[in-house]
Amino acid sequence: VNACVDVVLSGVKLLQALGLNPGNGKDHTELRSRNDLEEAFVHFMGKGAAAERFFSDKETFHNIAQIASEF
Repeated sequence: VNACVDVVLSGVKLLQALGLNPGNGKDHTELRSRNDLEEAFVHFMGKGAAAERFFSDKETFHNIAQIASEF
């Protein structure tokens, strides 16, 4: 159970706002880029599963978080 909720939004709409088009899914133990985020999203949503991953690129993470907060 994860009770920490910072932003709730549509993952598909976030990918669209980031200019990403779902392609092939791939699991990443750590996210380093927007492309990693897109691949992990497709991988886990295709399975109907939730996942949490650490985002190691601070600047990219903050950029994504800023865009997400605009929703």
